[in-house]
Amino acid sequence: MEGITHPDTEPKEYDISEIRIRLLDVEKDGLVGFASCVLNRSYFLNNIAIRRARDRGLFLTYPTGRSTQDVQHFHWNPISKRASEALEAAILGRLRAMRM
Repeated sequence: MEGITHPDTEPKEYDISEIRIRLLDVEKDGLVGFASCVLNRSYFLNNIAIRRARDRGLFLTYPTGRSTQDVQHFHWNPISKRASEALEAAILGRLRAMRM
């Protein structure tokens, strides 16, 4: 599903609110913490991992599971670049504000 866009139905703006961040006491394997938020006052998104890249930048990953055949599948994830960028800007922006 990654890369699918629906330009006729994608909102012009995303309302991302109630952002909560839980930082780990010690980073492990690039994992910094977890975030949750409410999207468009309608959807609660939970278990968003905040990770540190090798270049020290931060990025988000979304909750996954594995099938009995050991195939990874997303529980949910943004399906457009705009949605992904909006979530990243809101969550990482909140994280930066917490650290100031």
